[in-house]
Amino acid sequence: MQNTKILKITFGAVVLIMSVYSLWTEDFTYQNITLFFLGLFMSVLGVEESKKKEGRRWNVFVFTAIVLFATLLIQYVMVLFG
Repeated sequence: MQNTKILKITFGAVVLIMSVYSLWTEDFTYQNITLFFLGLFMSVLGVEESKKKEGRRWNVFVFTAIVLFATLLIQYVMVLFG
């Protein structure tokens, strides 16, 4: 449980810092990295919720993480072959 707390804080801080930087400077070149860390953050939230007995929202977090990773993969393939 301690490891997921450290991961949540780390990934959340990275997402927050990179999002504020992008909005402040209006430079969105690091958006892919921000979305990747947001996907990791949502994955950690899903794992943490799945370990709870009464937690039933874990599938929403995991689904959101999968959508984020799929979006990044599609964008990467389009840039690579487009």
